[in-house]
Amino acid sequence: MVRSQLNGIGDGARAILAPLCGVTTAPFRRICLEHGADMVVTEMISSEAMTRGKEEDCKAIRGLDTDQGPLSIQIFGGDPVRMGETAARLSELQPVYLDMNFGCPVKKIVNGNGGSAVLKDVDLLGRICREVVRRSSVPVSAKIRAGWDKPTGERVREYATVIEDAGVSMLSLHARTRSQGFSGVANWDLIAEAKRAVSIPVIGNGDVRSAADVVRMREHTACDAVMIGRAAIGNPWVFDEVKTRLSGEEYTQPTPRERVRTMLRHVREAVRIDGEPGGVIAMRKVLAAYLKRLPSARSLRGRLMTVKMLAELEDVMSAYLAEIGPLAEVPCGGDVSVEEFASEC
Repeated sequence: MVRSQLNGIGDGARAILAPLCGVTTAPFRRICLEHGADMVVTEMISSEAMTRGKEEDCKAIRGLDTDQGPLSIQIFGGDPVRMGETAARLSELQPVYLDMNFGCPVKKIVNGNGGSAVLKDVDLLGRICREVVRRSSVPVSAKIRAGWDKPTGERVREYATVIEDAGVSMLSLHARTRSQGFSGVANWDLIAEAKRAVSIPVIGNGDVRSAADVVRMREHTACDAVMIGRAAIGNPWVFDEVKTRLSGEEYTQPTPRERVRTMLRHVREAVRIDGEPGGVIAMRKVLAAYLKRLPSARSLRGRLMTVKMLAELEDVMSAYLAEIGPLAEVPCGGDVSVEEFASEC
């Protein structure tokens, strides 16, 4: 069924949290929604695990809460039947969308014929889409890359058309190929190609780090909304920035104290779900991202990479705020190296 608007999140939705392996957990999704994300997407959930009775292996299903705000549940796999069965089960939770991942470049996923590996077989892509649409009780979306190796407008148009013809309601395109990984510059021209090829909403993804990038991508591609991934790691305020700047107002970065407060809340919620020390250890990569946006925090990295308990972390950050004194109340920001967080799917 063709939809002229973004189902459940209204016309003009501008910023969506991309699925990020090991990052877009329930606590982070909730925080991003509070900071203005129009919709959030879960980490991808394995259709193999879900249909082989190994749901306990799917960490992404922990803390699923469709009441917290517009949520898209993402699944992956290369078998149409298993993808359909998984769609039938998870769509019962009534997310805004049931999303299919055809973009993940990670070797382990690709070797199992999941993620971007599906793009090598357009017939398989169509069969998976049709079966998931048939079995899902909610609208279905798909996230793809621009191809397996050579990015061409012809190939992107083919993918987009096959996906739309299968009944998918929305398409997200990360404008790099699988072989590119996260290197080079995302080719936004390919997002424009997809937009011209289909009538369903097209979401642009790739190299969006600020409100200015959101505006540029929308103007360049005419996409219906923009998906933000790595720029949101340790920085859920990016969604505040987008909403504030697009409304024509001046944006003020959060202070170090505000950043630390949100970071600690993030970890506390992770511990509530995963316990200690697991919840703290799993957060180390994200903690590094929060630190990169704090002044005089380089020396903290070594300490936080060894912290195992929440109380330890709270003591370290309390001491840090005391050390920087008045700087704790001065707005601050910064960028995180994209190479360090190449986990977006």
